[in-house]
Amino acid sequence: MNPLFTAHKHYGTTLLVLVLAVIVVALVKGPKPVFQRIVAVLVDINLVVGLVAFFQTVRPISWFHPILALGAVGLLHAGAKSEDKGKVVRCFSIALVLLVAAWAVNASWGPEWFKTHFVKLPAVATVAK
Repeated sequence: MNPLFTAHKHYGTTLLVLVLAVIVVALVKGPKPVFQRIVAVLVDINLVVGLVAFFQTVRPISWFHPILALGAVGLLHAGAKSEDKGKVVRCFSIALVLLVAAWAVNASWGPEWFKTHFVKLPAVATVAK
């Protein structure tokens, strides 16, 4: 398996815990913009790693995966600088749901419909044929 793909997969799972931690911290102690911004940037890094891994693998990927991930990143950045508890909890909670949905799209346990509709093979896969 591609090392970048493996890193993207495991790092992404860890990021889900960090997003959940931001929600818990915001609920218990109030918003912490520095922590929120760090988590948002870490998700950005995983997005870039996933994009690079996409072009180095021959595994088909559903377009729903990057669309859901980009939606989550937008929400994370929308709430990252905020000191409004409600906004932070809403943005990070919806982003967490979107990230779990993005994970489910290509996971073996995810819905089969995502694996058969709107699927794209990476450029490497088409060149290899």
